[in-house]
Amino acid sequence: MHMSARDSVLVLGLGELGGLVLELLARSPTFRGRLIGADINADAGLRKVNSARQGAICWGVPARIDFVHCDLGNVDATAELIAGENPTVIFNATTLASWWLRDLLPPAVKERLHAVGAGSGLWAPGHAALCYNLMLAVRKAGSNAVVVNSAYPDAVNPALARAGLAPLAGIGNGDLLVAPLIQLVAKTLRVSPTRIGVRLVAHHFHAYNVLMHGHSRGLDFFVRLTLDGEDVTSEINIPQLLARVPDEARIPGASGATWIVAASAVRTLTALLDRSGAVIHAPGPMGLVGGYPVILAPEIDLALPKGLGRETAIAINEAGQRAEGIEGFDRDGTMRLGEVAQQTLNDVFGFKCDRYPLGECLAIAKELTHRLRSLGEKHGIALKVH
Repeated sequence: MHMSARDSVLVLGLGELGGLVLELLARSPTFRGRLIGADINADAGLRKVNSARQGAICWGVPARIDFVHCDLGNVDATAELIAGENPTVIFNATTLASWWLRDLLPPAVKERLHAVGAGSGLWAPGHAALCYNLMLAVRKAGSNAVVVNSAYPDAVNPALARAGLAPLAGIGNGDLLVAPLIQLVAKTLRVSPTRIGVRLVAHHFHAYNVLMHGHSRGLDFFVRLTLDGEDVTSEINIPQLLARVPDEARIPGASGATWIVAASAVRTLTALLDRSGAVIHAPGPMGLVGGYPVILAPEIDLALPKGLGRETAIAINEAGQRAEGIEGFDRDGTMRLGEVAQQTLNDVFGFKCDRYPLGECLAIAKELTHRLRSLGEKHGIALKVH
């Protein structure tokens, strides 16, 4: 099945990630539908859209791209926009908590913020706030659009799912470990990377720590490796393989890594749009915590390897989520913080908080952003926060 010219993709947020996703989709050899770039900043957004238009012209690709102004702070106006544009797919590339900003802080502070039991879960409100508004707008518009969320989907998607607002899936995170493992296994076995297959069940916690440190800090996750479809996992020393990642497969730091995240996003969007039934890796599918191999179309489903049960896969990811500071989720989508996360917020930012209700995420995100900016200034770093 091929992508239809009637398909349209609304890319919400044309910052680092959204801008690159727009560029890559505009030059896609297979996507011939309409692209709609949307941003709160009309000037910057139009510039990004024109960049994608002109890049496609240089490549001789007949891309169709439009720009629309969108403020996710206004749910009613966003619902009107979605109803009017009627996109097939919405890609949420908005966040109030750019993940790489914390990596610019001094090592001792950064280490404290990435302690087991703290980590990315601390910043979930900044990731959840705008996506919550988006999902409210999608529901208000009565839209059938499929939503793919880039903003910490490991935790945000399950939180939204409990409020009846689940995106289909996310991008990046666990998926970012797939390509470096293929690269290194291919090198080890001296074969083309196209012959290597990887199946992972991994949370953002596992992937981040392997990419940064070469191990998952004592928390196991599932890896299966194949050569031409045959299982070769037992022939590879997995801990040694993971230990090689931060050296041999290292990539640019901070926002320089966005190209890889964008590549993950485009792979996911392509698998969704071409309806091929390809197995990919995605975080937060069907409102589940963490990352899994999935089939996205025609219907979304897990594609767990033989011998790995659904309960075990979920347990691996829930352990990863606790290690990033979110102990669990209430029935209304409220994210509950663990003790280490609460203590870290108090000690580093002087901020007392034990839960993140979805409706309060915007206010909490603004407070955390203010405190992060102040912490940066204290260390002589001007952080470009939202």
